[in-house]
Amino acid sequence: MRIIDLTHPLDADTPVYPGTASVRIEALTTVHEHGFAERLVTMASHAGTHMDAPAHLFPDGLTLDRVPPQHFVGTACVLDLTAAGPTVPLAVLERQADRLVGSSIVLLRTGWDRHWGDPAYYRGFPVLSAESARWLGRRGLTTVGVDAISFDPLDEPDLPVHRLLLGAGLLLVENLTGLHDLPPAGFTLCCLPLPLADADGAPCRAVAIIDDRP
Repeated sequence: MRIIDLTHPLDADTPVYPGTASVRIEALTTVHEHGFAERLVTMASHAGTHMDAPAHLFPDGLTLDRVPPQHFVGTACVLDLTAAGPTVPLAVLERQADRLVGSSIVLLRTGWDRHWGDPAYYRGFPVLSAESARWLGRRGLTTVGVDAISFDPLDEPDLPVHRLLLGAGLLLVENLTGLHDLPPAGFTLCCLPLPLADADGAPCRAVAIIDDRP
């Protein structure tokens, strides 16, 4: 069995969505001076690797603290979007549809995690077409994740792909990494958000559990 961490580390240089407050981590005490170490962490609910709930865009939408915990763990697959271009047509997903059989979670591999910490991370990443997003929303999934900063281009203020996916009742995970290390399907994803009250979103730790036994 292998466990692969799909989570970016959090620090002051963590890329954040334009307009979002940067992550701040400050030392409150140190072992040398106080006998114990403690830090103050200040961050937005959508910083770093994080999960979006429907309440992120819909006033009466489901918040993460009301999501059954079993939805945070499930059988997952990876759809390869690395050669799809800036807008992912439905045909790209349909060619890989067999991977969704038995899966409750779909991870979209754009390859954009390679730009983490670089200005290129904010632009040019592949995004689903409206038709592709609707198709995923009808597949009986619980969660869709991506290794990019957003499901929508950063110059698209209405967030149409978010609205289609969250409106279908899905949870979304952004800023994943390491999807290239995963098999196409048949592994377990465990993605646990912080249990913040009334959470529209929350940082999470995402790991893939791969059973390599013959």
